Amino acid sequence: MSEVFLTAETEESRETTSFSLMALLGFATSLAGLFSIQYLQMLPVPFVGAALGAIALLTAKKFKIGLVSKAIGFLAITIGTTTASYGLLYRAIETNYDLGQVRKISETYLDNLSKDNLDQVFFLVGFPPELDEGPAGSDSATKRAMNRLKQDFAHLEIRGRKTPPKWVFVSVVSEYPNASGHTYKIIYKDDGQSVPPQYYLFVRKNCQKYDKTKTTVNWFVDKLESVKSQ
Repeated sequence: MSEVFLTAETEESRETTSFSLMALLGFATSLAGLFSIQYLQMLPVPFVGAALGAIALLTAKKFKIGLVSKAIGFLAITIGTTTASYGLLYRAIETNYDLGQVRKISETYLDNLSKDNLDQVFFLVGFPPELDEGPAGSDSATKRAMNRLKQDFAHLEIRGRKTPPKWVFVSVVSEYPNASGHTYKIIYKDDGQSVPPQYYLFVRKNCQKYDKTKTTVNWFVDKLESVKSQ
């Protein structure tokens, strides 16, 4: 009788020590997901690793996996969820910082333009990527910038106002990557006027949104347009 009992106990012990390849795969995927902190494209990876670890634990009883596999599955969940959460939080902080810079640059541009202080505005003038170099034989970037400030309708309209402006941020319309960096299209309105006009500003930084290799980040106003002219 005791021999039969010991045999059954031994068989049960053998059954509960099976190894889970899914837990191991989840753990490896979660570790690979650490790169998502650096590279946005990798952000889904830690979620996948955590999901595989969770599946391994949920099916542990059914497949009678051992403690080692359970521990690996738990680590996959812990590393995956922690990495993914940190990645999302870090990017949210970066986005908020970028938007703060966009508004700072825009308000500096608009305030100095309203005061006709072109020297300060000039250093913030940029051009859309396709016009950065200008066509062959065209004017220099310096001359094109001065022409914009002195001839463009929206710039002349703002410079010519007699009533002091009160610039108010309205919203972010869109954002998009391009060959010369990352551009934000936003709207500002001038509440200092009886009928507040609105303007689009295209503000670009000279690197991609989450680029950590750039040691110096510069911001430019590529374009200023009246909303009513669209």
